[in-house]
Amino acid sequence: MIKANLTDEQEVKDIAHLATQICGLEKGSLSSKSRKIEYQLPRSIVSNIARVHRGIHYNVISKVLDRDRTSIYHYESKHKDNYLGWKDYRELFNRIFNAYSDISHTKKTFDGPGDMVEYLQKMGMKHSRNPQMQIHVITDIFTVSVPTTYKQFSDNLEICNLALKDYACRIDIEMLK
Repeated sequence: MIKANLTDEQEVKDIAHLATQICGLEKGSLSSKSRKIEYQLPRSIVSNIARVHRGIHYNVISKVLDRDRTSIYHYESKHKDNYLGWKDYRELFNRIFNAYSDISHTKKTFDGPGDMVEYLQKMGMKHSRNPQMQIHVITDIFTVSVPTTYKQFSDNLEICNLALKDYACRIDIEMLK
């Protein structure tokens, strides 16, 4: 059984894009190899928001920021001390985190799993009787699993991504066989 998360990478990219806007940097500049403080500080903050506050895996963060995993461990280990003792870090962290929180809270939610299933079916999602994979749509309150075949997977995943882009959820996939 293989599992993969499909939305965490996009979430890190969204946080990084927000940070570059707030810091007045070029889009994608946080993944540059520059060690200048103007890039290092927001890079560390993006990593810590993704890791500490969203629980996104080190590998995903390191891939988006084009760093090795040990850099992400380092950012996380220094976060508390930086926040308490470094005014520039604390102020920038608060600005980026608050802006990210505001965006996160504007996302729509479903009342329950039945509403989500009905909505996805209305959007064209097809359930399989003999699934080879599952698409898990995870919210803070519940999870909906959509059984699918390899043949239906691409279509179902595209429907999920388009239909749920304004909703507060993550999408994982699981191979059953």
